Amino acid sequence: MSARFLTVVLERAFNMRDGFGREIDYMRISVIDSCNLNCYYCNPCDNNEHCHALNILSVKEVLCIVRAATRLGIKHFRLTGGEPLLHPQLDEMVLQIKKIPGVSSVSLTTNAVLLAQHAKWLKEAGIDSINVSLDTIDASEYERITKKPLLEEVKHGINAAIECGIRVKINVVLTPQTDVVALTRYVAKKGTDIRFIEMMPVGEGHTNGVEPYKKVIGTLSKLYGEPCRINTEKTKEINSENDKRKIPDNGPAEYYIFPELGIRVGLIQAIHGKFCDTCNRIRVTADGRLMPCLGSSVTMDLVPDSCEFTDDLEKDFVIVQALKAAIKAKPGCHNFNDNAVTYTKTTETKTVETKTTELKAAEVNAARNMSRIGG
Repeated sequence: MSARFLTVVLERAFNMRDGFGREIDYMRISVIDSCNLNCYYCNPCDNNEHCHALNILSVKEVLCIVRAATRLGIKHFRLTGGEPLLHPQLDEMVLQIKKIPGVSSVSLTTNAVLLAQHAKWLKEAGIDSINVSLDTIDASEYERITKKPLLEEVKHGINAAIECGIRVKINVVLTPQTDVVALTRYVAKKGTDIRFIEMMPVGEGHTNGVEPYKKVIGTLSKLYGEPCRINTEKTKEINSENDKRKIPDNGPAEYYIFPELGIRVGLIQAIHGKFCDTCNRIRVTADGRLMPCLGSSVTMDLVPDSCEFTDDLEKDFVIVQALKAAIKAKPGCHNFNDNAVTYTKTTETKTVETKTTELKAAEVNAARNMSRIGG
């Protein structure tokens, strides 16, 4: 047995911590970068350039990444995009990920346009939960936001997932126009949780952001009474024995329960309730790069150009080492509030930095990432 092989095997015994002592056990994988919607906050230049896939990870590539990640104690995986349901082999991907030793959960973030077609297969493949991005239940407002008249398809998708017994949560990107009451009432009827995500101060967020607690909790308190904040680590003690929502969350949301609502209302506040000190995740982009922090411009090579994804256990060592480097490079907090942005590409041999005096490219990228913060 080679030294490298032994090192890879022994990695399983350790939980990986970054330079700030945070245990990293959660990975988000963007399996495709195309989308069938064109939300203004993801595409602030109002174009459709990302509606067609520029990058896509194969099932084999994703399995190699997940297998290597489990050797560092990463056990929770979320598949995102773009729109992940556009991936032609997503159902098979979920099925195969669930077979990898060390994987505790596999979840999905989707706009739900295609969910009705996939819900049954995803359930059979073993998906643990699905987060649906839905910013309004008004058809005209939905079309304004997404540039597509597809709200009914989304509702059908949500219903199909719930009927299949899949745990569903609704994610809402919060703006001054968000109808908090209408969305909460809709979600309460479905019996799912809802989370309101603060818009980042980039792109539309410079002028269209709002403080989540005041808009959401303040508004709902007038209708449903003062809420009780939940310690998500103790949800098993708070929720009923048969409630699927008793499962502890792995994400950054802070949850509240209102006396007259039977669901949890979550806030994800990257600015007003900064959660960087408890961040437990890293990300993989659809072009196979590592992002230690979604709010940072630093990316790292997952594998050198000379190395291919492989089923060879010893060659997994390369991916494991890249993951360890990414975790070590994870910053203490995001840089959404910075006035300047530095793009950094790190390889095995050198680091190249390119500074720009214009924020346009950085803001477009950050705006696309923004809706994935809580995903």
